[in-house]
Amino acid sequence: MTAQWKKGKRRAESVAEDAWDHLVAAVESARSVGGSVKDRAYDLKGRAYDLADEASSRYGTASDRVGSVADEAWGRASLAFDALSGRKQRKPWGWIAVAVLGGVAVGWAVAASAPKALQAAQERFEDEEDVPSPTYEAPAPYRVAE
Repeated sequence: MTAQWKKGKRRAESVAEDAWDHLVAAVESARSVGGSVKDRAYDLKGRAYDLADEASSRYGTASDRVGSVADEAWGRASLAFDALSGRKQRKPWGWIAVAVLGGVAVGWAVAASAPKALQAAQERFEDEEDVPSPTYEAPAPYRVAE
């Protein structure tokens, strides 16, 4: 082997070693960057889930509000259509029944407690008849001399 060939072989080995070192450094750098990118991706994923939960709760609240408003609008539109077509409104028989039953319950409670209340009042008046009524005396500066 000639010296020139040995020199070229050493140079090739030297270039290969340098390339290997650069490759190892690049892989390690990629791992560190990849780890930080992976951590950042996990952070963004967590934030995305949080934002999705918040958006979902806001959507639920807005949907409930819109749903109740839509129900109210539908009911009013139905009543307006009935009025324009000449139909009379239905009587609220449920509320009428509740009012009648409430009145019956209050009337029964008053009727059941009335005799006891009357008896207590009568006893109170009888007790007051036994006590003499106080007489009025004018205050001292306004008394008339006798």
